[in-house]
Amino acid sequence: MSSRKILTAFLGLALGGAFLWLALAKVDLAELRAAVARLDLRLLLFATGLYWLALGLRVLRWQLLLKQLAPAPLPAVAETLVVGYAVNNVLPARLGEVARAAYGKRRLGLGRARVFGSIVIERVLDLVAILACLGAGLAALHYAGSAARQPTFELVALNAGVVIGLLGLAIAVLRAGDVNRLPLPSPLRAMLRDFSAGVASLNRRSALLALLLSALVWGFEVAALLTTFNALDLRLGLAQGMLVMGVASLSTLVPTAPGFLGTYQLVFALAMRAFGLPEPVGIVAATALQACLFGSVTLAGLAILALRSLKHLGGWSRGDELQSSSENGVKSVRWS
Repeated sequence: MSSRKILTAFLGLALGGAFLWLALAKVDLAELRAAVARLDLRLLLFATGLYWLALGLRVLRWQLLLKQLAPAPLPAVAETLVVGYAVNNVLPARLGEVARAAYGKRRLGLGRARVFGSIVIERVLDLVAILACLGAGLAALHYAGSAARQPTFELVALNAGVVIGLLGLAIAVLRAGDVNRLPLPSPLRAMLRDFSAGVASLNRRSALLALLLSALVWGFEVAALLTTFNALDLRLGLAQGMLVMGVASLSTLVPTAPGFLGTYQLVFALAMRAFGLPEPVGIVAATALQACLFGSVTLAGLAILALRSLKHLGGWSRGDELQSSSENGVKSVRWS
């Protein structure tokens, strides 16, 4: 691992630790234990099921994008996405996205830059959905005259809109530009060309369905969050749930500790404070989400990696054929 990645990981761990300390600094431990005691495990299991439904829709959305580039079998896409999410939850600072691109290169037979380009499109779609959650939540609270409407939420929404605008502009430039004209070394130009092809996976044919799938993904994720709070005997309104989901999801853009430890606890605690609700419940809800929802995906992904390692000893098997992309076409490769 490069020194830059090590530094990023260390920074993420330090920020996560600092955020966790801030979240717990003024919390009554007795109230925290009481919130844990109220936790309904059956509802938490149901929330986990809702989260996995959202994950299944993420698989379909990513397959839709990848199919614009090359054949993308659903089992291979699902495996790669789950492994990528698992690694993302284990490694700090979202280094799992790089790991997913590398795993996808072998499992899907697409160039790493193309896979990463499609992941960028995924993240842009998620940012649009997050901004929609924030906007809808703010609007609902505004028209309801709720005292929980805080300028902080509006500031976050504004910043998210700026980020989405800049990403959209960058993607438009990549799609419209001719990278062959850039004065770059041939290997770098080829990588940029592959990345541009990955970005181009969102086109007129895929855009509408991808947006619809994104709406369903985030609908199930908001439902999972609300169910988690219900498991703690706290019923948030839909607008409150959308605001918490939007702000918590944006907080994951900051390089932090594995599984967003510390970041989620602080965001949920601050959200509860803004709504005039008990902060300990928010901290327990955040931890339950990390342990059960994110944790279940992490265990599944690590189990897949372990089975691959045991079966193939880290190589490619002779039974599974893939299509490996090259600059002008594809070629057949095998697992060993």
